[in-house]
Amino acid sequence: MNNHLISYMVFLPFFGALLQAFVSMTRSRWIALAASLAASACAIVLVVSMQIQTSDFQQMESLPWVGSYAISYDMAIDGLNVLMVLLVAILFPVLIASEWNQKVGVRGMHGLFLVLQTSLFGVVCAQDLFLQFFFWGLSALPFYFLVGIWGGEGREKAAFRSIVAASLGDALIFSALVLVYYSVDPHSFSLKELAGGRLAGKMFDFLGYELPVSGVAFILMSAGLSLRAPIWPFHGWFTEVAQEAPSSVFVALCAGSVPVALYIFVRVCYLLFPETLSIAGKIIVAVGATNLVMGGVCAVAQKGLRRLLAFICLSEVGFVLTGIGSLNSVGVVGAVYQQLIFGLGLAGFGLFSGVISERTGSTVFLAEDGERTFGGIATRAPWISVVAGVVVASLLGFPGFGGFVGHALVIIGSYSIHPFTVVVSGGALLLASYYLFAMYRSVFLGKPGVGSHPFEDLTFREQAYMFPVVLSLLFFGLYPKPLIELIRPAVLTVLSAVK
Repeated sequence: MNNHLISYMVFLPFFGALLQAFVSMTRSRWIALAASLAASACAIVLVVSMQIQTSDFQQMESLPWVGSYAISYDMAIDGLNVLMVLLVAILFPVLIASEWNQKVGVRGMHGLFLVLQTSLFGVVCAQDLFLQFFFWGLSALPFYFLVGIWGGEGREKAAFRSIVAASLGDALIFSALVLVYYSVDPHSFSLKELAGGRLAGKMFDFLGYELPVSGVAFILMSAGLSLRAPIWPFHGWFTEVAQEAPSSVFVALCAGSVPVALYIFVRVCYLLFPETLSIAGKIIVAVGATNLVMGGVCAVAQKGLRRLLAFICLSEVGFVLTGIGSLNSVGVVGAVYQQLIFGLGLAGFGLFSGVISERTGSTVFLAEDGERTFGGIATRAPWISVVAGVVVASLLGFPGFGGFVGHALVIIGSYSIHPFTVVVSGGALLLASYYLFAMYRSVFLGKPGVGSHPFEDLTFREQAYMFPVVLSLLFFGLYPKPLIELIRPAVLTVLSAVK
């Protein structure tokens, strides 16, 4: 059974989506949750069964798919993707539970979440470039329908912009894959066969010019992922989706899809383009620092929780990129670890902002004149205030919370390579302290605002799906050793090719 546990994990949500479409409304909820939990249970078993201090693949499945074109169903888990498997496993049962009382099209929403869970599990585990692209392209469709059907007044425009950005990004990524495929003989999409510097020195002719395969493919891949990550200045669609999408859908985007996009960059670029990456490291750090600054500056001006979450995500992406571009083992380990932690932190932020939206009908906490629209929630709803406090502390990197480990490792790893990055990171964290604590003070402390009304604390159902996120942030902050030891050998292996 363990030989096919990855396949069970990947496809159980998809079959759950099919099954719940043919049963009653009441049963469909339970089938959706059961399918998501079953897949997550498989993921937890895979993670727990992994051995530390090894960079080898520990769980593998490989079958021919389209043999004549060297395309295979090649799935595996190692230290680079294990945290993404864990993130998806935690996230999607929580999202399905958060939309339990959805009044309109609950089967459709749950079904799309399950398809999305399958696609992200597939992206993370795929070790064949074509297979990975298949799952990554599939992940764009659920977002289009989730935003376009269940979003706000501007949902159609937001959904259209998101699918256009995704389609353009996927076109660039596929161009890179085709270029790589035809650059080696025999042609292959296998990451294992393409790794080890096989693209070094390869050239191709374009309009009479000889261009390096590695450099051009790296640029195409980076540009394609930048459209969905999001990377400034290609983030316009992302902030619009933040405004129009339901809270759970935007959580799936910023806490699920965005970390997975960063994972793809690490997996593909470190393995396939090590010589190009060693040259582009400073550029990656510069892009990351720009994201940090722009995300923080824009976040200061926000008066609503949804757009604030979007710019926090932008800033966190920048922080991870500085670690990836450091090309230092400590910095890259911190970046890989932070992908999990900021995903959980953004999920917590989106979930409590969704609860506030349900209670008050709005996520705008400051009016245009600076007056509070609601406030003083802490005295009326202490549990949601605790959840928000833990999430904010983790996003800021307070000791004892998950964000502290990732932030500390990225800064330590970047200092010896790019000291200026430490200054930028420190300034961004100070800026984040201002806008996050200003938000917390306006929403949870002080006197009730102008439009405030009785505010109910977390129900049992809301506690059931929020507490796992909060407890994960606390546990991974207090005891990060097992996860660090899982990812460090794999990071050292891929860095050895770059150095």
